[in-house]
Amino acid sequence: MNPLIPSGAQVFVDESKSKAYYVAASAIAPADVTTARKSIAALCRPGQRRVHFKSESDSSRNAFLTGAIAAGLQTRLYVARNMADKAARTLCLERLLDDLVMAGARKLVLESDESLEQSDRRTIAQHLRQFDEGGELRYMHCKSNEEPLLWVSDAVAWCHQRGGDWIRKAAPLVQEIIDCSR
Repeated sequence: MNPLIPSGAQVFVDESKSKAYYVAASAIAPADVTTARKSIAALCRPGQRRVHFKSESDSSRNAFLTGAIAAGLQTRLYVARNMADKAARTLCLERLLDDLVMAGARKLVLESDESLEQSDRRTIAQHLRQFDEGGELRYMHCKSNEEPLLWVSDAVAWCHQRGGDWIRKAAPLVQEIIDCSR
């Protein structure tokens, strides 16, 4: 078991890919999902359908990070550097899947990107076949305006890509950074 990921966890994944390829996986215990979802959804300003960190003002980013920290999600960052996006994503997803299966996670939600979904499904299905218990992990793609908990992963990935003080501000949300580079 991986003590950093709660048993039965639900995990919400987004990526950022400008300087390096970051896959941010925010995990939460099943009993805390509903409360956390409501808390994160409440951080969306009136008239917004979602929080997208690259489009927010610094004051909105700071307020969101404060609220996300209070919501209790913990994020693991999977990083691949100096390689093509497709190879980097595959490496990061495979390492994430290993960790989720070992931890007994039950649900994986990836932000929907139609250009990646077919490849993701193939990578996930092929990788999970090697685990007898891999069938316990359900996975799906979801649009970010439909799942507020994806916003936490978006925020953490953006902060690490942006660098500087943003990494410090997001630090309470980050439990581990895993280098997947070969």
